[in-house]
Amino acid sequence: MAVELLRNKLRESRRLDSTDLRIARPGQTVRAGELTAEWFPVCHSIPDAHGIAVHTPLGAVIHTGDFKIDHDPVVGDPTDFTDLARISRDGVFLLLSDSTYAEDEGYSGSDRIAAEGLFKVIGEAEGRVFVASFASQIARVQIAADAARATGRKLAVLGRSMINNIRIARDLGHLDIPPGLMVKPAEAASLPDHRVLYMTTGSQGEASSVLVRMSRGEHRDVDAREGDTIVISANAIPGNEVSVNESIDDLVRLGARVITNRQQVTHVQGHARREELRTIINLTQPRYFVPVHGEYRMLKAHAELAMNHGVAEENVFVLTDGDHLELSATGGEIIDRLPAGHVFVHGLGMWDESGNVVVERRSLARDGIVVVSLARGRDGRIKGEPKFVSAGFVHSDQSDVLFKDTKDALSPILDRARSESIKWTQIEQQLRAAAGRFLGKRTRRRPLIILVPVDV
Repeated sequence: MAVELLRNKLRESRRLDSTDLRIARPGQTVRAGELTAEWFPVCHSIPDAHGIAVHTPLGAVIHTGDFKIDHDPVVGDPTDFTDLARISRDGVFLLLSDSTYAEDEGYSGSDRIAAEGLFKVIGEAEGRVFVASFASQIARVQIAADAARATGRKLAVLGRSMINNIRIARDLGHLDIPPGLMVKPAEAASLPDHRVLYMTTGSQGEASSVLVRMSRGEHRDVDAREGDTIVISANAIPGNEVSVNESIDDLVRLGARVITNRQQVTHVQGHARREELRTIINLTQPRYFVPVHGEYRMLKAHAELAMNHGVAEENVFVLTDGDHLELSATGGEIIDRLPAGHVFVHGLGMWDESGNVVVERRSLARDGIVVVSLARGRDGRIKGEPKFVSAGFVHSDQSDVLFKDTKDALSPILDRARSESIKWTQIEQQLRAAAGRFLGKRTRRRPLIILVPVDV
């Protein structure tokens, strides 16, 4: 599944022919110098998920990847404990394990629990049903297809990423959708409402997703209306709560009935909870432990769990992006911190967080900009009065008074610059400082001030 998703992306960017793609299968080993790597199946919300074990002279290094324990998944294979036990037989030097739900006790639960909830909601719905989920949640697509078939509905898919992923999953045999069950959105629009089930993107409030465009009345194929049942079959990822809630409110305003996981269990996590994490720690019994995949508090909770189950405190490391951890036969320590963080892309430009472009844009977003234009004669003296233009700083109906007072505050510097020939850099420095002080005092904000000379 992974290689086909990559192939699709590379084809879209016209880089497929220049890329060497190789499939790694369970039990297959790849050698690199003194190291050998092998993969083992794990259960996750996408088929063909795997963890990786790298065999080193000091022992095995195991990275679980995203995983959970589901002995009877709707799609894909369960986590292979037999293979993991074999890999761990000669000792695990380091375990890196998924920490996303390390704060939550118990088990994450099987997708079959979500299936029960979805079947109930879809069976009770009288109008159209929309199920919004992650495009990678192939098991949720299978559940929706089964529910559509059981309730006499046709299944229509909306959203390019979901359409592509379903096509790939069907080609690989991960989805069992009988011929005739799936229809195109145009055909679905001609069917009675009670005969249609839509699978869509947008469970995380993504601005360009189908569900969000529906909530704004901007989707060209479908709209949300009275009588619709919309199921958000996902939990909001931390940071997405505002956009998710906004889209739900907009859908309710249009008359739709929106069901989240709070009203009916229609989603289970794809990540292990504490009881499952205990199982992995106890099975592998690592010498060193590094929690991965999660916010810092989740990493910390997972680290404490490992220490409670036999890993020595000095052998547990909670890392943040950029930390350089060095492990040896005698011990481990964080020896350096490397530059790491977000990379911002706009057009053909790329910047890191500390670059001046990002710093300046944050300043503009916070305080706005004021441009001061000054006429400058050939003798270097200032002519006439300054002109002020602002963006994102002050409301237009307040600007005239504010900038008249600003001009009055700058009068001593301007009068001197009109009577004497002063270097522009000196005038610019004095005017910017004075304008910044005045505007800061009046507004409690410090906009970016740009002085522009206009030679006359």
